[in-house]
Amino acid sequence: MNTNSRVTERDRSLLHRAQLGDHAAFEALTQPYRETLHRQAYRKLKNKDDAADAVQNALIKAYQAIGRFRSERPILPWLQRICSNCCIDILRDRKFRTDSLDDLTYCLADPGRCVSDQALGGWERDHVAEALRRLPSRYRTILALRHYDEMEVNEIAERLNRPEGTVKSWLFRARELLRKELRPATSVA
Repeated sequence: MNTNSRVTERDRSLLHRAQLGDHAAFEALTQPYRETLHRQAYRKLKNKDDAADAVQNALIKAYQAIGRFRSERPILPWLQRICSNCCIDILRDRKFRTDSLDDLTYCLADPGRCVSDQALGGWERDHVAEALRRLPSRYRTILALRHYDEMEVNEIAERLNRPEGTVKSWLFRARELLRKELRPATSVA
């Protein structure tokens, strides 16, 4: 559809076919706006992969809701609103993941020394959080999924679309890296 408020017959026809479940018509209808949506998402998320995910999620949601879309309205503002909401979801998930990592304890580094969060001093909590922040992203993610979300290796593998062996290897490596990051603090105590 045109970005202005005028809806062409071609666009109206594509919309009607898309509303009847024609995926190819939906693709043809939304294709002209994908780059615009990607730029919008990238401006909000500052990450190419997250922006691509946001656009993909927005298009999936738009396809699922296309039956309720009113044909007299231009489609771009509607797509942009959906994309904006998907960006907000991704930002919220980022914040949740970061906050949840701050709550992890020495259970990750040494299960034998596991103590409750209330027993950890502020300095120790901060030290663990800082050690986690220094780990590569995939290792932070794998530790959060395993220890915070309490997911099994097979569930993590499915979520990350990776083989179980890779997940086990990453989990082992993540624990080793975290243990090394925390070693100076544990020798002081």
